Amino acid sequence: MRRLGNNEYTEVWDNFEKMFSFRPSVKGPFPAIKEPKNSITFLLARNYDDAMIDEFRHAICSALAECAAASEEIYYLDWQHECYALNIKASNDSRINGLPDGDYAIFLSKDMSIGTFGHPWEYSICFFGESFAKAIIKQRPSILETVTRNSGGYDPT
Repeated sequence: MRRLGNNEYTEVWDNFEKMFSFRPSVKGPFPAIKEPKNSITFLLARNYDDAMIDEFRHAICSALAECAAASEEIYYLDWQHECYALNIKASNDSRINGLPDGDYAIFLSKDMSIGTFGHPWEYSICFFGESFAKAIIKQRPSILETVTRNSGGYDPT
């Protein structure tokens, strides 16, 4: 895992904001991005324990490892905080779990075709990219509750 330097940090956030029409706001409107086609958004459980977090982190990491290119770094963006690039297949850092813990939490492939968007005030997480969304649905960690949006027409059961 490596911390993004200032220039890369700015470039990645600028590209993300442009590609997803990111509009951060505590009050809405929700979602805070233009969710891509082939995405599914779940509301997150309000009450969860460490085991549920571990299950979620494992699901995200294994789905990213399955869907990302073998040599590709994945971005982990934590709004208004340090951000990282990591080799998801080699990463075992439990600090990186993708849950929106007061700020937006985002996993992205470098080409931004697959990833997550965790919304801290809607308490939701969007999974996008067809193969990635299907991999998450297949695992369906228990912290994912109700489907709130589904532009890919995926069967979440």
